[in-house]
Amino acid sequence: MATYLYGDSQPFEGGYDFLAELRGFVHAASEALVLAHEADALEESLGERAQEHLHAIEALQTFFDNVYRGVADRAARSAAPALVAPYAQDLLAQIESMGQRAKQSRAHHLDADSVKVTSSIHQKRSDLRDVLATYLLGDPIPTLSWAMSLNLGGTAPHGQIVLSHPDELTTSFSVDVNESAWGKARKVSELCPGLSLQVGFKKAFLRSSLQPDVHALDDYYLGDLEIGPDSMDVHLRRKPDAPRDSYVLELDVDETGVTVARVVTRNVKKGGESEPFTSQGEDLEKIEALGEILRRECAPLLRRKRRLVFAHLDGHDVFERGLVRQLFERVVARMAPVARRVAAHSPNPSELSLKVERDGGRREEIYLRKQDLIDMVAPLPDEERALFAPLEFLPTRKTSAPPPPPNRKW
Repeated sequence: MATYLYGDSQPFEGGYDFLAELRGFVHAASEALVLAHEADALEESLGERAQEHLHAIEALQTFFDNVYRGVADRAARSAAPALVAPYAQDLLAQIESMGQRAKQSRAHHLDADSVKVTSSIHQKRSDLRDVLATYLLGDPIPTLSWAMSLNLGGTAPHGQIVLSHPDELTTSFSVDVNESAWGKARKVSELCPGLSLQVGFKKAFLRSSLQPDVHALDDYYLGDLEIGPDSMDVHLRRKPDAPRDSYVLELDVDETGVTVARVVTRNVKKGGESEPFTSQGEDLEKIEALGEILRRECAPLLRRKRRLVFAHLDGHDVFERGLVRQLFERVVARMAPVARRVAAHSPNPSELSLKVERDGGRREEIYLRKQDLIDMVAPLPDEERALFAPLEFLPTRKTSAPPPPPNRKW
């Protein structure tokens, strides 16, 4: 097992390769901010381009109006107005037609230009999403809790996961269930053998009294599944490809903090369902145990994230609200204290360094040149580069000393 130390061999309380994390963040953030800056600049240019085209069309209109009036006036003041009138009318019609074509051509150029710029903006926004998605897929931000939804019916099982992170960040990814334990139909007996639950009450044979209605669930298949930190919703079917569920097991925590389990029975033939039956005692414990088993079985899928579905900051979509920079600001705020400590313990001022102590006491130095990070953020304008200032790799600006006071003789 590897132990991480500061560059001066002091214990590094982080206990991980912070330099790799820092490099990955600066690379992703600088690339994303460049794309965001370029997309914003193109959006601003759209208005400027439209204004330029509008002025051009107005100039063309003024020119042809003046030419039209000039020809009409000269024809009216001709020594032989009746003689020149037919020619003047032909000329005026040509001037009017030429003016219309000129304005239409300019408008066509405006439309084509707008389509081209808009397409470029969309491409940059798409590239920006890809950059951030790739970064988030690497689990660079701690996960506080997770919830998962699996659709296991039919021939193409699939799933989605929602992760809660610090600083009010929530991300969601599709998960690849193929070539995993969830890539095939799974029976209850495979996960929790011998599961029998009371699903309600039924009338006793030849009597009016009620007795518990207990069903064995071993041979049922899992259909849809939703599992969270303290909740569960699992749908059970007679066959993997059955169109409807037979039972739904629900587990949740009520407003008082008490765990509640319910069983809903669905009539496959009639399509109806029973009122939820609240499980008590041993049945509650069995459903809780099933929830823990499913949570444990689903956990390996956390490493099978494939595609970013959404990223929310403070409940708002990061891409729709333009919150990419705000997201990076919160990452910087989390990383900055560690970066400052690493910089303070790094012997070489031009590097950030750590040491790794392997089994047997062998030590290996790892380092990150500050210039490499500076080169990554070089394409950014000054106001965007300022985002990275707390990470201790940007050169400090030297302020010129004020001139000495004049040597006056009194």
